[in-house]
Amino acid sequence: MRNPPCDHVTATRLAVRPTDMDADRNVNNGVYFDYFHVARFEHLARVRAFQPSRVRTGNLFALAENTCRYLAPAFYPDALLIWTATHAVGRSSFQLVYQVWREDDDALIAAGNSVQVWLDEANRSTPIPAPVQAALSTSLCPHLPKLPER
Repeated sequence: MRNPPCDHVTATRLAVRPTDMDADRNVNNGVYFDYFHVARFEHLARVRAFQPSRVRTGNLFALAENTCRYLAPAFYPDALLIWTATHAVGRSSFQLVYQVWREDDDALIAAGNSVQVWLDEANRSTPIPAPVQAALSTSLCPHLPKLPER
């Protein structure tokens, strides 16, 4: 497996489950967004930008955009490695990028990005708290492209 382009990439290993498959016997396109969801929270927890809590305080962000470019199919029981990195940090939003690699042949099979918006308790856009913005800014990895060339 190739090495990530910077130290701030979070590598999440996932196994393709039988329930991930569609009628064409490959991973359903929508399942990649589930993979991004798992990788997003693992990355944000690792860089200390998100602390899981049962109480709804301090961790208020919503997904504003989520995209995926499909490059090759995945099948059960493939082992996948998802690289997640912080791509950009704004005043009230931040962008993450994802690359999904199939481990057995080192193939890049999907790539995507997501934009998250920080919310106040009334669910309105608000500035990202300074400690979270610092954690996200420290974890920037501009060397992982938003989407790969076709």
